[in-house]
Amino acid sequence: MIAASGIELRAGAQLLLGDASFRVGKGDRVGLVGRNGAGKTTLTRALAGETIPAKGTISSSGTVGYLPQDPSSGNPDELARDRILSARGLHEVVRRMQDASMRMDEPDEAERERIIARYARAEAEFEALGGYAVESEAATIAASVGLPDRVLSQPLGTLSGGQRRRVELARILFSGADVLLLDEPTNHLDADSVRWLRKFLSTYDGGFIVISHDTALLEDTVNKVWHLDANRRE
Repeated sequence: MIAASGIELRAGAQLLLGDASFRVGKGDRVGLVGRNGAGKTTLTRALAGETIPAKGTISSSGTVGYLPQDPSSGNPDELARDRILSARGLHEVVRRMQDASMRMDEPDEAERERIIARYARAEAEFEALGGYAVESEAATIAASVGLPDRVLSQPLGTLSGGQRRRVELARILFSGADVLLLDEPTNHLDADSVRWLRKFLSTYDGGFIVISHDTALLEDTVNKVWHLDANRRE
């Protein structure tokens, strides 16, 4: 859950939001609308902890997934697949399994047994995190937002801006966070992917705030609308 108490947001001297208090938790599906410059992105950044409000407090419990308009996080050398899996801590476990597997032909018997033991520990951790079923879930989400396997096998630094943003969208949706903060999630998606996203959000178990100019997305997924107009939230 995210709770805001008496927050004030500003862009320089301009007041965007004054003395606002609200909560977003399980079952809350909020569409955040308003003209450009009204403070929609500023609000989601504050809720995500990216900026601090001029006044008031923001607190959160549980997990929060945030999709900014221009995501830049992640190591450029990291594979897109590993970036998505990192949302649930799977990427490091998979890496340890792969490293151990590549050394299974170690000629020294004692060292080979240690490698086998390391692989077994990593595999047990992998299975505890959901194993191959969860890895398949991540691949399904990625494909649904337009990321085929060949793209998942590429380093982040080689991807286009649109592909990079879809990787972050897939990662956040895969995370299963208690609250999602989505800033224009349909950007760079084709029609099939947008339809899939509408269905995904309409059945999402947690809460979310979504900024979108896609009226069909809002109509199909949200149960309340917040209208930002400079310094007014309705």
